[in-house]
Amino acid sequence: MSEESERHGESASDASGGGGTNVARVLLTSHQLDAATAESLRASWRTQDLYIDHLETLNKQLEGDQRCFHDHLSAQKRSLEKTKEIEDRIKQQYAESQHREKILVRRLAAKEQEIQDYVSQITELKSSHASLNGRPSLLDPAVNMLILRLKQELTSTKARLEETQNELSAWKFTPDSNTGKKLMAKCRLLHQENEELGRMTSSGRIAKLEGDLALQKSFSEEVKKSQSELDEFLQELDEDVEGMQSTVLFLQQELRASTATVNGNRVSSPTDKRTYSGSDCSDTPVGKRRRGSVLSLDYNEEEEPLTVTNGEAD
Repeated sequence: MSEESERHGESASDASGGGGTNVARVLLTSHQLDAATAESLRASWRTQDLYIDHLETLNKQLEGDQRCFHDHLSAQKRSLEKTKEIEDRIKQQYAESQHREKILVRRLAAKEQEIQDYVSQITELKSSHASLNGRPSLLDPAVNMLILRLKQELTSTKARLEETQNELSAWKFTPDSNTGKKLMAKCRLLHQENEELGRMTSSGRIAKLEGDLALQKSFSEEVKKSQSELDEFLQELDEDVEGMQSTVLFLQQELRASTATVNGNRVSSPTDKRTYSGSDCSDTPVGKRRRGSVLSLDYNEEEEPLTVTNGEAD
């Protein structure tokens, strides 16, 4: 029995050393355990360890594969949910576009029907005018007014039809289409015109500010010039005033000298001829006194006038 256990252990060790694919579990009965030697037990123990290691590696591989499978499954679920959301969104957009297209087609059909009605009315009017030879009907103001109104309605209907067609073409707008290319070229042209207008506006504002600055400079120069002229005129006035003051002072001195000589002559004159000076004004009636000027002498109208010739009083 010991030989069989040793052989079994050797086969297990050879298998584990060769590749570990043929590792088997070691099963020993009680009789084999009693009869086994230490070396056979060690070999069986090694074989059992190899088997356990092999099972653990297989378990780890299975767990890793299971995790990868779960991760892949969750990623697939997320991608599927995103795909469903995108599909729902596309379906909603498609339904909205179909609804809008139906509305536009209905409007276009209504406009075309109106145009056909107007065309039929115009043909009927033309035929009726041709039957009436046209001349009397054109002279009728009511018919003329009706024709003018129909023409206005026709032009307005054509304009609305063109707007509707433009809306329909704009709804089908793509950068590669002819309409898209025209629109992009128009946008570029408008952008260039806007830039040119901005430059013109800025340059015009700068020119205006420069003109205002030049005007202010000229005004300040004129003010300085007028101020200098005024200063010169004031200086001349000061000189004239000084000359006048000196003249007035000289005249006052002469007046004082003349009044002194006159007063001296009055004292030496006879008693029947009286003169009134500034000190005698209290004896003279108030109503009969008159003062000619600041530099004139006081006199009484009832008395004889005092004449002074060559410094002598008469």
